[in-house]
Amino acid sequence: MNILFPQHQIEVVREVDVVVAGGGPSGFAAALASARSGATTLLIERYGFLGGVGTNSLVAGFASGFHDGERLIIGGIYQQLREALYLKGALLKTDNYEPFDPDALAFYYMKTLIDAGVELRLHTLVTDVVMQGDRLEAIIVESKSGRQAIRAKAFVDATGDGDVSARAGVSYEIGRPRDGLMQPVSLMFALGGVNADQLVKEVEPIEGAPFNRHISGMNHMIFESQEERVTKAKLEGYLFNVPRKDIAIGWTLPGRPDVVYLNMARIQQVNGTNVEDLTRAEIEGRYQVEEALRFFRDCMPGFKNSYLQRVACQAGVRESRRIKGAYTLTEQDVLGLKQFDDVVAQAHYMIDIHDPQGNGTHIVHLNKGTSYDIPYRCLLPDKVSNLLVAGRCISATHEAFSSLRVMSISIALGEAAGTAAALSVKLRLAPGELSVATLQNDLLAHGAILH
Repeated sequence: MNILFPQHQIEVVREVDVVVAGGGPSGFAAALASARSGATTLLIERYGFLGGVGTNSLVAGFASGFHDGERLIIGGIYQQLREALYLKGALLKTDNYEPFDPDALAFYYMKTLIDAGVELRLHTLVTDVVMQGDRLEAIIVESKSGRQAIRAKAFVDATGDGDVSARAGVSYEIGRPRDGLMQPVSLMFALGGVNADQLVKEVEPIEGAPFNRHISGMNHMIFESQEERVTKAKLEGYLFNVPRKDIAIGWTLPGRPDVVYLNMARIQQVNGTNVEDLTRAEIEGRYQVEEALRFFRDCMPGFKNSYLQRVACQAGVRESRRIKGAYTLTEQDVLGLKQFDDVVAQAHYMIDIHDPQGNGTHIVHLNKGTSYDIPYRCLLPDKVSNLLVAGRCISATHEAFSSLRVMSISIALGEAAGTAAALSVKLRLAPGELSVATLQNDLLAHGAILH
C-alpha cells in the first residue's frame, strides 16, 4: 500500500556559493578549502558535532595512508590538523597509526570552520535534490525546523555513502562485483580501568610501531592480533557471537594509558544505505561489545578490573556506494603505484578488505617509500555538472576503495574537492571544465603534497 503525499512549496532558506553535505573528514576539509578560496560556504551535518567516523564511530586514530614509511605524503589541511592536535597533547605522532582524542578532534573541526567563516547546519539531514537539466539546483533538507531547501552554485557530496549523488541520479556501484556484499561494519568501544603496566609487560606490540613511547609526557600503547589468545578463548566459550579470529586493533590515547579503544566487534552483511540493516548492526554490535568485555576481563592481561567506559554512537560503516566518475581507480592502479597527470592526492594505505562473510581480512601492503596517485577525475561524477564527491564514495573499484577509505586520505580528497568547487564558482566553470593545473597550483600553494 502506498500513501499519496500532497505537493507543497518548500522555502529556500539559504543561497551560497558552495554547499558541502557531510561533516566528516572529507566534508570538513572540503568546506575549509572552499571558504579559504573565497567562496561563501555552508556545511550540513546530521549530528550535533563534526568528525564523522573519527568522532561518532570512535575510530580515534589516523591510519597510515598519510606516510609512506619514509616521508609524509599528505600535507595541507591534514598536516595542519595533525600539528594542532599534537601541540594540544591530543594526538601521538608516529609513522603508522596515530591515536587522537575524538572530542578534541570534534572541537578542532568546529572551531576551525567557524573561524574560516563556514556556516554550519547541524542536526540536519539531506533528503532530496532539485535538478535543472544536468545541474543540481538545490538540496532538500529535514531538521527540527521542518523541510527546507538550500541553493548553491556548486555542491560537494561528502556524505560517505554518496547520498547526494544517488538522489541526483549519479550512477554508482555498491559492494563487491560478484555478489554485492560489502565489508562488515564495526562498533568501536573504549574500556577504562586498564592496568597499563601489566598490558605493556604482557601484550606484544604491533610490528614497527611505538608501543610504550613517551612524547611530551604522553604514554601510548598499541597492540593487535593476539590470535592464539582469541582462539583459546573461543574454545572456552568466549566470543561465540563475535566473528573475529583476533583482536583487530587496540590502542590508548595520549596521556590516558588506563583507557583502551578497541576494534573488536564485527557485524556482517550490512548495507550501509539500508536502515533495517543499520538497525540490526547497532543491536548486534552492542551484544558483541558485551561479549568482548567479558573476554577482555577474563582472558587479557591488564583488563581484570576494566569497565565499559564508552560505546560509539554509531557503528562504523566501511563501505557503501561508490559513484561512477570520469575515471575509476582500480586495484591495479594502487598496487602498480600509478601516477596521474591530474593527481590531487597521494596515498600509501594497504589493500584492506574485511571479509563480508568470514572472520578474516585480506591485506596487501605497499612497499615502504612508495605511493600511488588519486586523479581529479575520480571526484567528478557522471551526469551532474556542478557536483563533486569526496571521501570514500569517490569513483573506485571495491578493491581500490579498501585502500583509499581511511580518514587522512579522505581529508586530502576533501581539500581537493572544496578547492575545485570554489574555483569553479569563481571562474564560472563547471568543475569538469576547470584547469587541473590551476587546481593543483592552488593545492600546492596551501601545502598539499602531490609529487
